[in-house]
Amino acid sequence: MAAASKRHVATSRRLISPGLDAPLFQKHKARDISPDQIAEERRRGRFAGIAAIVSAILLAGAEVWSQAINNDAPAGNGPAALRFVDKHSSALIGAAVLRAAGLMLLAFAAVHLYRAIKARRPDEPRVVLVMGVYGPIAWAVGTLAVAVVLAISASNFTGREFQTIDAADDAFRTARLLGLAALSGLLALAFWLVKGCLDAMRVGLLNRFMGVLGIVLGPGLVVTPFGSFLLPVWLIALGALYLGFWPRGVPPAWTEGRAIPWQAPDGLEPEPPEQDEPGRRNGEVEAVGPGVRPAGASTGPAAESGKRKRKRRR
Repeated sequence: MAAASKRHVATSRRLISPGLDAPLFQKHKARDISPDQIAEERRRGRFAGIAAIVSAILLAGAEVWSQAINNDAPAGNGPAALRFVDKHSSALIGAAVLRAAGLMLLAFAAVHLYRAIKARRPDEPRVVLVMGVYGPIAWAVGTLAVAVVLAISASNFTGREFQTIDAADDAFRTARLLGLAALSGLLALAFWLVKGCLDAMRVGLLNRFMGVLGIVLGPGLVVTPFGSFLLPVWLIALGALYLGFWPRGVPPAWTEGRAIPWQAPDGLEPEPPEQDEPGRRNGEVEAVGPGVRPAGASTGPAAESGKRKRKRRR
């Protein structure tokens, strides 16, 4: 009975979502929410799901548009870059407006996920909500401000009679300062992706695929350009989850209104450890081979003298 209970505990601990074992999960005081709260959460989820999908479409369109414009941008030449910005200022501002609108809608999706986590895990830190709102808004405002300021600076620069490198550097200086606001928003959004997805996995609102993808996407936005293309894909999947369109149904934590840690699919539960045979220590291996003496066989000088006596009698 003791061995069976240990196997049951070990199995249940392995089914808890990554980063949170059973005692720690109980310590977080997960709670249930009422049916009325579940219904209200579903109504909010419809709006959040549509916002996430529209955000993904806008962000993808802005990224493709921006890349198409900047393919011909001169590199390493300030005056030439400003003349390029002045020539394509309308298109650059349009791409920035699309990105800003998409990021604003992303904030609604972040708030909905935080409220769902908070309802099932009351001690969820408020910093997750702050980063989920500040990140998209700061990134959106910074991106749009940089585009507008660059367009104005480029127009003023091209209207000069003498277009020097120093004047071009002065024109870029204000845009670089505004770019710090966009960078702070990007870092805040990356933090929300990592922390928010991890906590959503812990209470069972995101499955392992969505949670791990969101956690990887956080630093991916900062260190690689592919993160900007992967973010819309993740947002479309998140919007589908909010709307209830998910393969094999949404995680039960959404429908039952309580924290249900991720569990392995049917048939993939870990096998219980083998029973140890009585009288054998854990990890002990029985030796086999022609040179192995059977248990209880005597060894040493006494055994050798016994063999000699039997030979003499023959």
